[in-house]
Amino acid sequence: MGLTCYDVMVPPEVQKTILPDESIATAFNIIRGSRARFLPVVAEDGTYVGVFTAPTLLKLILPKAATIGLNDDASRVAIDSLSFMNLTREDFEQQMERLKTEKVRDNMSRPSNIPVAAPDTPVMEGIFLIYKFKRHVILVEPETNRFVGTVSANSLLDRALS
Repeated sequence: MGLTCYDVMVPPEVQKTILPDESIATAFNIIRGSRARFLPVVAEDGTYVGVFTAPTLLKLILPKAATIGLNDDASRVAIDSLSFMNLTREDFEQQMERLKTEKVRDNMSRPSNIPVAAPDTPVMEGIFLIYKFKRHVILVEPETNRFVGTVSANSLLDRALS
């Protein structure tokens, strides 16, 4: 039998995760400390809820005016530079203070942007999903919706080709 996504995954005991009701400030600290690009959002019972990403964190740090219409190309007026804005350490600390009240569950990536597969998915399909979505694949047990692990380009290279 060929390799499955389970064979090349980053296991849950290694993959950093976050609870849905944790604050964005907590997510920031986990991402900063682990240098993760994303955090699977997992309920206390292990159920997969979604994904919080480092780019979302950066969007939350930017001033709201800089992101208005960002996902709607038709109405977006390009801002070529934000050099007129300053960010001091005090400004950043104020942003982090504000993000202590924002919840991860309210700032997760759109589900359509996150590939999800069963652990027994053939590794070739996992490679295709990583290529297609340009990001990690979340492994979820189909019957229970329990988070199992993640597959990334690096985990594929580390585990399948070693």
